[in-house]
Amino acid sequence: MTETTFAPTVLLYGLRGLERRALLCQWLTRAGIQAKEVQPGQYQQPLGALLALPGFEPLPGQHPGLPFGEEMLVMFGFRGSMLNDLLRFFPETGLPPVRLKAMATPTNIHWNSLQLYEALRAERAQLQTLAQKERGST
Repeated sequence: MTETTFAPTVLLYGLRGLERRALLCQWLTRAGIQAKEVQPGQYQQPLGALLALPGFEPLPGQHPGLPFGEEMLVMFGFRGSMLNDLLRFFPETGLPPVRLKAMATPTNIHWNSLQLYEALRAERAQLQTLAQKERGST
């Protein structure tokens, strides 16, 4: 998979606040990054299909689902300073950051949004446990 041949894209999940979403989408557009909002009915689709990558076909029909309890961003095709620029967007605008973020990889593009969401939550829980152990040992 050669990401540089595709337009940089961010999949948006459950962004809260119309103004916040609008500001982020405006910033992404100015940065040359496509924004795609993913609805709960699309959570069963492989990330590769949501990103319209070759070799990925959308699963037929809509699958009922509930929104995630948290916001999530999935970034694809970023080049140069795009990631750092996006990460700086939130503190520079005073908006709260999106806590669950991932880059699309050759492995996770085969996952659906639910699988990625659970993996990110588990990873965050592991990091929090390690941080608590670190604080307890000092």
